Amino acid sequence: MAKGSIEEIEEFTYLGSVVSTRGGTGQDVEARLGKARTDYRAVDKLSKSKIIGRTTNVKIFNSNIKAVLLYVSKSWTVTQRMTNRLQVFINKMLAKDS
Repeated sequence: MAKGSIEEIEEFTYLGSVVSTRGGTGQDVEARLGKARTDYRAVDKLSKSKIIGRTTNVKIFNSNIKAVLLYVSKSWTVTQRMTNRLQVFINKMLAKDS
């Protein structure tokens, strides 16, 4: 690439969100789901602990996992399919804690 020229790319990640020339939020939702799964695995042993109660587990989930999942979601153009996908993920994670 010559000095001073600008490279054109299809997508990039900015502040944790996927920005794409194709528009839409599907890729960003998938990236957020992956990050939330990774964070859930990090606290999985804690959530299975008998020392911590269900209420505390839900608070940990909401403040850490759900916050990561829904970060920047206000800027998404959300379809019913995406809403269902996000809700299924949340329901599965909360069911694992019970």
